[in-house]
Amino acid sequence: MLFAGRVSEADKARFYRTADVFVAPSTGQESFGIVLLEAMAAGLPVIASDIHGYKKVVQRNVTGLLVEPKDPDAITAALERLYADPAMRERLGSAGSRKAVEYDWTHVTERLVDLYQEVIQRRKPSV
Repeated sequence: MLFAGRVSEADKARFYRTADVFVAPSTGQESFGIVLLEAMAAGLPVIASDIHGYKKVVQRNVTGLLVEPKDPDAITAALERLYADPAMRERLGSAGSRKAVEYDWTHVTERLVDLYQEVIQRRKPSV
């Protein structure tokens, strides 16, 4: 295990490429799981705290495993589960990789433009 602190984007990509699993034991202050999306885009199976912001990104047992926050035993059990089941690691990693594409800027930008157009149409005075 390595706690590297702040790393460059190149090192971050290298770490993702060499990892087997990504674990995010956050405690509840995250509004969105960008780190989860980065790991998912790299094809890693994800174990994350079952917190509001992360549940918007990780679908339980489909794109990752969700565990109770502040519960090291739950994290350990999830790691053991993934270690014992290589097929599950592959399935979660592949599903997460597909899910991460939905958050690519080209998709996000299209949805944002659509939303703006919808709001503009609603605000136009009817004639």
